[in-house]
Amino acid sequence: MRFILAIVGAMCAMPASAQQPTPCDLLAGHVEDPDRVGPGAADVADKKAAITACEKDLAADPNNRRLKYQLARVLFYDGQTPRAMTYLQAAADDGSQQAQFVLGYITDEALQGVVRDVCKVEDLWVKSARQGRFAAQVSYPRHVMDGKFASCKIQANDAEIAEFLDKATKGAGLFGYYAEILAAQMTKDFAAYRAAKK
Repeated sequence: MRFILAIVGAMCAMPASAQQPTPCDLLAGHVEDPDRVGPGAADVADKKAAITACEKDLAADPNNRRLKYQLARVLFYDGQTPRAMTYLQAAADDGSQQAQFVLGYITDEALQGVVRDVCKVEDLWVKSARQGRFAAQVSYPRHVMDGKFASCKIQANDAEIAEFLDKATKGAGLFGYYAEILAAQMTKDFAAYRAAKK
């Protein structure tokens, strides 16, 4: 899992929206967020300034899921975990595929004291994968193959999981060479997994 996320973290980003970025977008936008406005960044250089900007921008646009995710991101980096999780959950509930993936990752790894809940991870990642988030499209099948979701009601059947991997393979070129290798390997692994079940 850490290997997958390391590769995903090193990938180039998809083109950003033509919408005008807010100060929150400029300070806290994540390079891999499909909703991002502006260039985004892998790290937040000034957490305090980003928190202030995101709080202000979200107050002006309280239903904006992108701003909720970005505020959650910087609060989490700043160690304000309970507040971060509130905003992250809200962004995920509002349909942010980035928030769904990240909330699933934090929950799966039990980061900063968050309670591990594999069935919550399953729910979040299948939603994110269905929306096209590359990281979820490769992480979800890996967890299924590893049996991590065995105690959950797995929401995607084998045909849909194969579709996730097909879409990930087709879109991997946007993220670079290592993403292409990862998607191709995951596709092979899943084909073998399905064959072994017969």
